[in-house]
Amino acid sequence: MKRLTPEAFERARHVLKTQARPLDWALFEHRFEDAPPLRVIEELAAFQNPDGGFGHALEPDVRTPSSSALGTGIALSILKEVQQPAQEPVVVSAVEYLRHTLNEERQVWRAVPDDVNDHPHAPWWHDENGSLARTFDGFLVMPRAQLVALLRHYRERVDHDWLEPLTEATVADIETANNAVFEGGGDALRYALTLAETDAVPKHYKDRILPRLRALADHVVCRAPEDWDTYCATPLKIAPTPDSVVADLLWDDLQRNLDYVIDHQKDEGAWEPTWTWGDAYPEAWQKARQEWRGHVTLETLTSLEAFGRIDR
Repeated sequence: MKRLTPEAFERARHVLKTQARPLDWALFEHRFEDAPPLRVIEELAAFQNPDGGFGHALEPDVRTPSSSALGTGIALSILKEVQQPAQEPVVVSAVEYLRHTLNEERQVWRAVPDDVNDHPHAPWWHDENGSLARTFDGFLVMPRAQLVALLRHYRERVDHDWLEPLTEATVADIETANNAVFEGGGDALRYALTLAETDAVPKHYKDRILPRLRALADHVVCRAPEDWDTYCATPLKIAPTPDSVVADLLWDDLQRNLDYVIDHQKDEGAWEPTWTWGDAYPEAWQKARQEWRGHVTLETLTSLEAFGRIDR
């Protein structure tokens, strides 16, 4: 069992302090140095719009300043992590944004705004005559499963009669969606697992989806170390902490993946994203890559710490 040395940890810390987005550095200080959450909230505020939603490349592959369900889900996850209560204005406005942007007929959120093509973006976020909805399977799981989990957590801010059918629809679609929805990079599976791992989601919903999600995790996870430098469903992506509801299924794979990431830290101290934008928007990609580099480094350290693999 390999461990990240104090020197390697310090190199990663230096990368975060000097090269990452201020938000990721603030999150590092909160997670690893017991800093109060105030600076996280202050840095997050730079990504919020007057409509309550979050944009401005909070998700670095989507560079539009406009609010999105995708960005708002990321923001609310951070607010939940730093234990911001439902009464906080930033939470209230974010939840209201989601409440008013749901497609009530289809019970889904479009992941990114209509102006996504007008700004630099990763190729998979390009929308041509409805191609985005086809790429993301009608948004039935991404980003809906995560957003429903967050709305259950902040359920004081929404009507029960609105949230309950939305939860039911999301659970039913996870139960019945084709396996292909959850394959590939594993993002949809990670979103669905968020619903199963959120304390505020009622047990009867979790009981319906958990057997399928566990079977999917066993099927979808990428177990070959030679593939872990590509965009795939690595064990740590599917179960980033030992508390994951599928960690027990993947335990041996997780240990190998933890060894792998320790071995593959860059000399400077960072971990790199495993994807690129190809030939699209080369200048914007360099900025996005740098942002992802800091975020990936933060999340890798967070998983290593959760599994007790850091000496410091």
